[in-house]
Amino acid sequence: MKRIIRILVSAAALCACLVIPMPAMGYTVPDTVRVGLEYKYKNAASVPVSNKNIIIGSEQNGSFEEETELSGTSFTFNVPQSTIIDANEYYPSYDKALYACKDLNDMWGYISVPAFVDEGLWGVYIYDTGSDSISYAADTVSGKVADGTEIIVLKDLSEPVMFFDGINPQIESGDSNVVTLSDRSYRGRIEFGRYTGGNITAVNVVGLEEYLYGAVPSEMPSSWDIEAIKAQVVAARSYALTRRDMKVHESDGYELCDGTNCQAYIGYTNESESVKNAVDSTEGILAYYNGQPINAVFFSSSGGSTDNSENVWTDAVPYLRAVPEINESAPSWTRTFTQEELGSLLSAKGKNVGTVESITVYTGQYGRVQKLEVNGSSGSAVLEKEETRTFCSASSQGSLVSRMYAVNSDEIYAPNESSTDFQEEYTNEDFNSTGSIFVADTNSTIQVDTENLYAVNYSGEGEAVSGTIHAVTSDGEETISTQNSVEKNTNVYSVSNKIYEGGTVYPVDGKFVFYGRGNGHGVGMSQYGAKGMAEAGYSYKEILEYYYTGITVE
Repeated sequence: MKRIIRILVSAAALCACLVIPMPAMGYTVPDTVRVGLEYKYKNAASVPVSNKNIIIGSEQNGSFEEETELSGTSFTFNVPQSTIIDANEYYPSYDKALYACKDLNDMWGYISVPAFVDEGLWGVYIYDTGSDSISYAADTVSGKVADGTEIIVLKDLSEPVMFFDGINPQIESGDSNVVTLSDRSYRGRIEFGRYTGGNITAVNVVGLEEYLYGAVPSEMPSSWDIEAIKAQVVAARSYALTRRDMKVHESDGYELCDGTNCQAYIGYTNESESVKNAVDSTEGILAYYNGQPINAVFFSSSGGSTDNSENVWTDAVPYLRAVPEINESAPSWTRTFTQEELGSLLSAKGKNVGTVESITVYTGQYGRVQKLEVNGSSGSAVLEKEETRTFCSASSQGSLVSRMYAVNSDEIYAPNESSTDFQEEYTNEDFNSTGSIFVADTNSTIQVDTENLYAVNYSGEGEAVSGTIHAVTSDGEETISTQNSVEKNTNVYSVSNKIYEGGTVYPVDGKFVFYGRGNGHGVGMSQYGAKGMAEAGYSYKEILEYYYTGITVE
């Protein structure tokens, strides 16, 4: 008897496309995350605080330790603009240091305020010596000139009211549940740090679930079907923790940013009841692959099919496989360039072809453009993967909306659910190929990257091995042959990553018109696809398990 090897394709997504190792015995979800507020307050000389009453403290052993509460008119955190003297006097509380400041001011006519220098430790720092020189004043009080590279100044209006030296202060609101920085409000706490020795960066230290209150409506409309929103919540939670564990912002002083490098986050200002309900009802739920949280990348709309991760970025990730859309409503778009405009845009990318005379388009199996060969009056250039979308980023409209497009034609290929590109049968004799193989452990996934072949979902015996793989017929059994011998192959799913030449196109009336569908990179979960599936009656778990191949949601 021949056994059938069935080829099935599914997809899922994220950005950096790495599978992050996690503890094998389980994953510990953190209570809080640190979000750098890059939209306005990364390496800023001054950060305004709109709250009139603030609680000041610092983080000690993962917890907020309150030091004092301060009321004012208009607070700002600033880098120092003048030389500061450390009076070399230290006290166990803000109040005692404030009393000492008054004594020093009365005695010498200098102006000083308390300086928070460590947990439960306050100094006296002078910022105005009147007519005396800095060196004379420092000698007078038996102090020293402070190193200003780590100092942060808290001002009320234009006057310093507190210094922080060698410590990153955190504040909470003294009269509400949010801290407001100018035009945005945030739950939790705000930390101010000079993490790289430069200016001040504001960081929102916030509970993970409260972070999602503000992140999810920044990425998906709150009016959409609740199951789509729940799917976005679980994807966003999984994605945030994976980004956190990648340590992509470790050198910046935080774990996540509030921009698209991680995921958009506007904070409390953007919250909605529907999203809060979706977050609360899925609290702690993550998408896992082999017991590890997935890098759950997502995007707006695919235009017909998602794609394999390696067709967009570099690595082939088992749970980021292509799937056809079930009920997606994707926008159409067009972009028009003259021959000369295309030449200039390519030149800005270091590809000098002169006036563009023709473009040969190569499309991947799932509809996206994989390669462009551009020929011009003074040379040629090859664009691959995301370059085929971003080559025009220097234009006034920026990059192309997606890679699901055709040039000088509105006929865009995209497979559907019944396409044989997504489901084919092969007998033992049909499946015979060689390539690299890795097996992480018993019953794990292998990835075989050969000529137009990708294999996943191998269940077998054997420890970590590397070598070559081929499927053969031996008395009706498929076997895997490797350098270190993996014993048995029970099931192999393979995916072809063929590229199709769509032909060469020439300018029409001196122009090239790009006709496209969809929006975004196309890997992982389509948000408009999730919306359509939810409207068709699918649950959030079914949506996630469709877009991210082989995962569990729990």
